[in-house]
Amino acid sequence: MPRARRAALAALAVLTLTATSCGLVRDQRENPDEGRIPGADPDLGFGEFEEHVPALEFDTNGVHIQPAAGAGTASVAVHGPVFVHAGEYAFTAHDVVDDDRLWNVSTEYGSPEARSVVILEHGEALIAVGSYRTLSPGEGTAQDTYVQELLAVDLLSGDLLWHEVTDDADHGSYSVGLDGDVLILGGGGVWAVDVRDGDLLWSQEGKSARLVDDGVVVASAEDSGTDLYDVHRLYGLDAQTGEQVWETWAEGEHQTRSEQARSEYSAFLDTDPDPGEMVMVHGSLNGYDLHRLGYAGPGRFYATASYSRNPWDFGSGGGMIGLFDTETGIADYSVNHDPSVGGVHPERAHWGEASCSFDQEGRLACWVVENSLVTIVAIDTEEGEALWADEFSPGSERRSTEPVSAWKGALYAKVEGDRIILDLEDGSDLVIDPPVAPDLTNGTIAVEFEQDDDAFRVYPVTG
Repeated sequence: MPRARRAALAALAVLTLTATSCGLVRDQRENPDEGRIPGADPDLGFGEFEEHVPALEFDTNGVHIQPAAGAGTASVAVHGPVFVHAGEYAFTAHDVVDDDRLWNVSTEYGSPEARSVVILEHGEALIAVGSYRTLSPGEGTAQDTYVQELLAVDLLSGDLLWHEVTDDADHGSYSVGLDGDVLILGGGGVWAVDVRDGDLLWSQEGKSARLVDDGVVVASAEDSGTDLYDVHRLYGLDAQTGEQVWETWAEGEHQTRSEQARSEYSAFLDTDPDPGEMVMVHGSLNGYDLHRLGYAGPGRFYATASYSRNPWDFGSGGGMIGLFDTETGIADYSVNHDPSVGGVHPERAHWGEASCSFDQEGRLACWVVENSLVTIVAIDTEEGEALWADEFSPGSERRSTEPVSAWKGALYAKVEGDRIILDLEDGSDLVIDPPVAPDLTNGTIAVEFEQDDDAFRVYPVTG
């Protein structure tokens, strides 16, 4: 049974420092009031609201429909009853429970090619940051150029705190996370700006920022200038200064040439050592394409990667889902080493092609879709072990079921087009034929993206 919880919006407890599936980032300073943003009012609020854990019941009569205008779920974020959307021409917030438009802030440019939003907790203030990448028409014979817009809006009052426009389109293409007063942006590099005024603090080129956790920015980079097909490195950077904290595949730690380098990492990914034994201490993505990297709990992140040396040769393929320590960059779990997964694995794409969703309570769901065959594994990220793994297909015991998202013990999915909710702890059917299988929820409201209609449908959660 779901459990209901009442909370005040401005004091909602958030346990992570990095961007979560709800797009919320928390400031964990000892004195969060220090350096408060001028204009951000922590005393405003929307009263009380209910958070249902897990979210299993939805009010379809109270749906709020928001046109997506070609954008995906990166353009929305939720906090309590509030749905924030980075639209084509405006940055907006809507109270879904009370069906009340809260604020609307216009952008300088329209029709962006990419846009994203994240909600930040800075002290007692809540800040929505929208990022827009737009092609600006040139005048006369001048070429069109890309511009990047960043808007910071007080979530509760709707006041515009700051607005930055730069002609460097790679400057802050998307928001990654917050550490104290430092907002980390990704896209064509790693960018750190002061969340209080938008001023640039530091930047690094050649890396892509992926997440922020415990004061460390996790970034990735690709280097093809070796005898291997690809070398993907992961970096840990100090969020305050940009200084390097750790690097995987650091020079001198491993031989970076010949078959020994390849075999070291292949052993980490694809062999079956004794339970608990790790072949390597650093998760160097040597010869592999890094596909996804995300938050997996305090001090943890996950990565998926597939072997890319001979991509045309399916017989030599391989892939992994790994868990890493944010502070050190050390990999301490690979799904290929987990004896409880057994013979359950994707046929061709391997685990490297997996999509994943972290439920914010220590469980990571990952799945690979190969035509009508869907392979799902649920991983306890704290213990570093699989909870269950199963295959869903017309020829198996369970029908083809494709997950959508996970949140606090629930795995939302579509089974041959119909919605279903699975118990993430053991994979059993939890709710059959629910009216909603949300792409995003926080237990108060739920967002479902309807691709055919190019619209977001946002529902109050009732149980």
